[in-house]
Amino acid sequence: MSTDHHAGLEDIEVLESSICEITQDGLTFRGYNITELAANSTFEEVACLLWNDQLPSQKELAEFRRELAGEYALPREITEHINHVPREAHPMAVLRTLISSLGLYDAEAADNTGPAMHRKSVRLLAKIPAIVAAIARHGNAKSHVESNGELSLAGNFLYCLNGKTPDAETERLLDTTLILYAEHELNASTFAARITAATQADTYSCVVAAVSALQGNLHGGANQRATEMLLTIGDAANVPEYIDARLKKKETIMGFGHRVYKNGDPRVPVLKALCQSLSEKKNEKKIFETAIAVEAEMLKRKRLHANVDYYSGLAFYLLGLSAEIYTCIFAMARAAGYLAHIAEQLEENKLIRPRGVYTGKRGLVYKPLASR
Repeated sequence: MSTDHHAGLEDIEVLESSICEITQDGLTFRGYNITELAANSTFEEVACLLWNDQLPSQKELAEFRRELAGEYALPREITEHINHVPREAHPMAVLRTLISSLGLYDAEAADNTGPAMHRKSVRLLAKIPAIVAAIARHGNAKSHVESNGELSLAGNFLYCLNGKTPDAETERLLDTTLILYAEHELNASTFAARITAATQADTYSCVVAAVSALQGNLHGGANQRATEMLLTIGDAANVPEYIDARLKKKETIMGFGHRVYKNGDPRVPVLKALCQSLSEKKNEKKIFETAIAVEAEMLKRKRLHANVDYYSGLAFYLLGLSAEIYTCIFAMARAAGYLAHIAEQLEENKLIRPRGVYTGKRGLVYKPLASR
């Protein structure tokens, strides 16, 4: 078998982009370090940066927030659709379906010109959190909560999810997590969005392709699995035995390792500090101590660092969010990046069509059916 190709396109540079840079030293959005953005910015400001290649002025940010708030509300058809969804359906499957359905009620769905692209991007970024909250409430047999246009995107999501205005600290913690998840270059789901955009498909189809890729356990689903693992372990004292048993069975420990970062994910220190603070406030120190113990054991045993999914799942757990929607929250954050990449792909578009390495038979001669 030929070995002159790169399985999974590892280390292959397939296109140019000015949106995000990943190096062994860190992560930047449009030239701004992710640690600084997480500490000082807001998710809305980061979305503006990703879409417009510069940080917004106060006036521009206020206008963008007004645009978003004006699009929080879901079409009546979508809320009715949610009421007919099986409660046992996976939230990511429901989210994928409803994003596709949104396109049916958007007269500009097929318009890929600049102004229409902006308006559609605003609609998607604003409505996906409301959809995620509605999915979660439906799954728990709770009635739909209408959006509150006075709140930030993170705040409105928590309001629609819980039916009450969140406290400032909880809203800020979620907002910070959304910033960290907003963009990450050509990950599987973003690449899926760009491949779809390259065919000149509509924006909704591109985001559906991305969300479909995100649903997999090796991408967005890792945060839920990692947190479930911590709850199963239960105590830091149980970590060595648990990890040993899993590794002997050659099972994957979710939340560790990264295709790009070999010396550690730069988003982890921010999330780790948030989790430590939140665990102390919520009197949930045991699960944080277990997380630290697993991280240390994996570094010692496998030389693998924790990635963003490991601590984001823990952050969502400490925020009281249901495990079933962890990946949906990932999606509502990464939508900002998806939409930036879709727009960039369309600016100087070329159909993405790689080649494969053929490993099958050759030179066979067809025999008529009667002689076989």
